[in-house]
Parts: sequence; structure tokens; C-alpha cells
Amino acid sequence: MSVPSAPTSDAPSASPAPSADDDADVQMQAPKDAASLGWCTKDEQQAALDETKEIAKLVSKLPKDASAADAVTGRIAGLFNSPCYMDGTLARSPDMAELEAARAWAVAKWWDSGGQDFFKDALQHANAVHFAPSIPRMIAPELLPTSDPMRAILCPSFSAVCDPVAEGTALDVGRELVRVGLLQERAHREDSADDGLGSPEACARSIRKEPPAERLARYTACVDKLVSQLPALPEARYRSPQGWLVLRGRRGHYSFCDEARAYDLETGTAYIASRCGGLVLDAGGAVNQGATRGTGAMKTQVGTLSVDALRRLALALWLKDKLDKDARPYAAFPLPAGVPMPDPDRSFGFGFGSGWGHSGQTSIQFEINDGKSTVVSGTFVWPDAFSVGDQLADDLVVSAETTFREGCPRVALPAGLSPARTLGGVSGIDASPDTLRKNADDLSAAFAELRKTKVCKK
Repeated sequence: MSVPSAPTSDAPSASPAPSADDDADVQMQAPKDAASLGWCTKDEQQAALDETKEIAKLVSKLPKDASAADAVTGRIAGLFNSPCYMDGTLARSPDMAELEAARAWAVAKWWDSGGQDFFKDALQHANAVHFAPSIPRMIAPELLPTSDPMRAILCPSFSAVCDPVAEGTALDVGRELVRVGLLQERAHREDSADDGLGSPEACARSIRKEPPAERLARYTACVDKLVSQLPALPEARYRSPQGWLVLRGRRGHYSFCDEARAYDLETGTAYIASRCGGLVLDAGGAVNQGATRGTGAMKTQVGTLSVDALRRLALALWLKDKLDKDARPYAAFPLPAGVPMPDPDRSFGFGFGSGWGHSGQTSIQFEINDGKSTVVSGTFVWPDAFSVGDQLADDLVVSAETTFREGCPRVALPAGLSPARTLGGVSGIDASPDTLRKNADDLSAAFAELRKTKVCKK
């Protein structure tokens, strides 16, 4: 199960080093352990440290599969509920219900990638805010209903690698996913820097005028935004997607093409039908839809694409809505001077969210078809999506289609593949439903002609 997760650091800090001039006036509290703060006795603290060692021994014996891990997760939950952790007041984020439901491999990955450090550090440096790492998402066919289409791309978790090619494909897609996530995170951090809140020291300065009772919650909410949140593929043993990948929809805005593309995932054979045109605007700037349709011209192409690139795209589309979109590493931030120790009976929460889009975006329909019927289908935003899964799909579409070479096809276009009866995902300002239906009919007619194409002689 060698799918890359979000990068982690050996150090528990998640922030860039500030300059000495900027932070000379910021004082952080000296580290103190839980017993020194009076949250528990020295014996209770030692018992908690001993329990982390015992849990580590149990974790090391867990199988790397989807077996239940109740005995281990029960011990972890008991440890977290011990007095020294103050009911998670400063040791933040461990979702115990999610952890207790996690399977053996996910529990072991979580513990080894920061879970153990979270529990130890929260005892030894108790006057700091500690964020537990997120629990890896795992999928296995033995945990899914027999009718779930995901089973088609999964091997049993307890088996040896059943498809080495798919393992390599998953590694490639995982790296591409991290790249997309890093670009989005960089943009978020630049926004934070513009707000002057790009480091723990800046967060400390921002709370100085807050009432003392509010400072901890404000500081915690601020440093929470400094913790990396990078997407990751679900951990699994993957099989290569089989069949045909079909993409349908409009690409472009003022100049555009309504398209249907069918790609064979085994040979890379490609059949493409495009109806391209341009928006015609009236004097007042409104789209003249009748005149716009009149600019359209049909074009068909046949050839091949890189099979490896297609497999990456197909796997990414299949998993687009299964991603762990905000995988977080373990991170810790010392408390500033002037922040009082928390009241164990007082809780607080925080959060943020955002999104964006633009009028030039459309929705592309995708389908993986076994040649007779649809196995899985969905949509993604094109181009420049806010969603990391959609942006991953956009990038991999470009990567795959860059490899297209015209020529004779290696396999025939199956009769079971056809453009949709209509094309959605286009602004009603640019095209009416009737116009999109007519364009879809044109694409269907083009596909019918493409089925007559002779395949290459083997």
C-alpha cells in the first residue's frame, strides 16, 4: 500500500522561521510538563508515558490490512481520556470515534506518522497547542458492498500486490495530487502572509489586545491555519482501470468546442468528435445563441494516446470523490506569554472555508465504460478548479491529451459508447438547453461515422 501521503516533518512545528527583528518582542512560554502544570500527578504522567510504549508494541504487531484493531484503538482512547490530556483542551484534533472505527493498517500508519509523538509531546510540553495528525483513509474491497463499483479497481487488502502497474500508477497520481495541493496551500499561505498572520509569532502579536480569557481560543484558531493540509489518495491495493474512458462537454468560453472523446485504457486508442465555434455577441454584449451555433463546425480525429497517462487520469477520476482532501501532519505550537492556562471545563471551536469560480468554467462529464454499460461516472470542473480533485483531473487530462498522435486505431469504437443526449455544465447565458441538445446530436452522428473507421492490422 505504497501511496504517498502528505509530506511530514520530523519537527512538530508547521511554520516558517520568522526574522529576529519581527519577533524580538514575542515571548513564548518555557516548556512545562503536564504534572508541573498540575493537570495530573507525576505518577499519572509516568503511567501515561509507559502506556504509549505499550501501545507502540501493539501497533508494531498490527497486520497491514483491513483487519479490525479494536484492542489497540481502545487502549489509545483510554490513554487520551487520562487526566494529563485535559480532555483535549490543548491536545487538539484526535477524532476518537473515527480512530476507533479505523482498520489495522490505517491505525499503524497514523501512529507511526505522528500519533505517538502527539501523545508523548503533549505530556512533556503540555503548555503548547498540539494538533494530532489526521487518520489515513483506507479502502478495501472486503469492506465494500458487492455492488460498489470501487471493487473493480481494488485488490483485497490482505493479498500481495496483485497489479504492479497499478501500484506505480497510484504512486504517480499521489505525487501529482501532492503537487496540486502544495500549489493551493502556497496560495493560502500567501493570503495569510498578507494578513500578517503567517507565523506563530504573528498569531501571538494578534491576540495581545484580546481579553485574557479569549486569547487561547484566538491563538489556537490562528495557528490552526498554519498546519499543512495536503490531499492524499486513499490507501489501498489498486488494480488498473479497464474499459473505455469517455469525456463529454464544452471546453473553452469565447472560443469553444463541444466534444465527445473516447479513450481505450488498454491500447490508448482515441476517438474524438468536436463541434467548435465562438460566442457571437449582440451590440449590448449579450450572447446571440442562434448566431453562435451557426459558427460551429464538426471535426473528428482518430489516433492513440499514452496508455500510462490514460491510466493515471482514469484512476484519478475514479478516486476524485474519495480523496482525503485535508490530510494533516502532527504539529505543535508553544503558547505565548500572557496566555493563561485553559480551564478544563471550557471548550472552544474554530474553522474556516472558502471557494471560488468564474464564468468561463464548464462541467465535463466522465464515464468509464466496459464497452456495454457504464461502470462509474461523474463530473469535474474545467478549467482551473477550486476543488483539488477537479484540478488534479484537469491537469491529468492535459497531460494525457498532449500525447495524442493521429493514426489508425488499434481497436474499434464499441457500439455501447455514445455522446450524451444533451451536454450540461454550460452557463445558460452562453447556450440554451435546446442548443446543447442539437450539438449533442451532431456529436452522436459523428461517433456513428467513427465506428466505420478501419482498425490497424496487427
